[in-house]
Amino acid sequence: MSSNNASTHRLSTFRYDATHQTFIQKSALRELGPNEVLIKTTHSGICFTDVHAKEKGCGLGHEGVGRVEKVGLAVNAFESGDRAGWGWLHHSCGRCKVCVEGYRQYCSEARGFAFGELDQGAFGDYAIWNQDFVYHIPDQISSIHAGPFMCAGASVYEALDAANTKSSDRVGVVGIGGLGHMAILFARAMGCAVTAFSRTDTKEADARALGVDTFINPDSPEKIAKNNAIDVVLLCSNGITSLEPFLPYLARRARLVLMTIQQGPVTVPYMPFVLPGHQIIASTEASRKNHIAMLEFVVRHNITPWVQTFPMTAEGVAEAFSTLEKGQMRFRGVLARSD
Repeated sequence: MSSNNASTHRLSTFRYDATHQTFIQKSALRELGPNEVLIKTTHSGICFTDVHAKEKGCGLGHEGVGRVEKVGLAVNAFESGDRAGWGWLHHSCGRCKVCVEGYRQYCSEARGFAFGELDQGAFGDYAIWNQDFVYHIPDQISSIHAGPFMCAGASVYEALDAANTKSSDRVGVVGIGGLGHMAILFARAMGCAVTAFSRTDTKEADARALGVDTFINPDSPEKIAKNNAIDVVLLCSNGITSLEPFLPYLARRARLVLMTIQQGPVTVPYMPFVLPGHQIIASTEASRKNHIAMLEFVVRHNITPWVQTFPMTAEGVAEAFSTLEKGQMRFRGVLARSD
């Protein structure tokens, strides 16, 4: 892992080889900066963002968990042996208005997984990150469950906060997958009633086990009681083409949070959306404040994601991607190292 230079380290990370359509491990040398920590990775969640990014050939994985093995000379937040995790975001300028206000994820210089440093990721043996983008993992959260909180959990908590969600609200969750199932768990823990939208009827039993009290297939519309109208909608599916199917279920002045990662446009029926006073809110990565608050919230409410585990080997990575891309993951995949 270490080279002849004590501050330089060899990081080996899985990436996708499009030519041979297989996952390979590739190494890169990386110096440990004064404000950085070297983490020996033990676990990582797998997110659909990894599917979007794999064709880039970059180091994969951004829901990492491990143990700090070495710290830079100026690091004051971590010590060797600390359990730590990291998510999508790795860098921001720290000086602009949004950074100063605490929303560094919207910085024009923000860089994260697959959009910055491409040689490392969480599907590997070691990682080096700036201490300001790394988080202490509470003792009450196991490493196998901590990974999915680093992206999915943090993003859901941020979205619910961005929509000013209250315990008296009914939250609608569109898509019951890795992100959507986490949204259900968090909304229920906040005391909200939850409606789930899915075109896969076989997911209804799981949705109700997660805490949903109303399940709707948008392809088989049904009337709902006025007291079940939805105040906040989290759009968590892999793609949304139109908001029209969800409008009949909304309360007046509903807040719809866009969480889907996609390149295509979304159709908004203008007058049916404007007249009731609905709002569209964009939400991506969590702020540092909300990431830390999310971990505290998880401990307080004993939230546990539903995970499927895979070995962090070439075969295990391939199986995890295949399971995710086929829509068969229940509901968040986690890769675990054996060493």
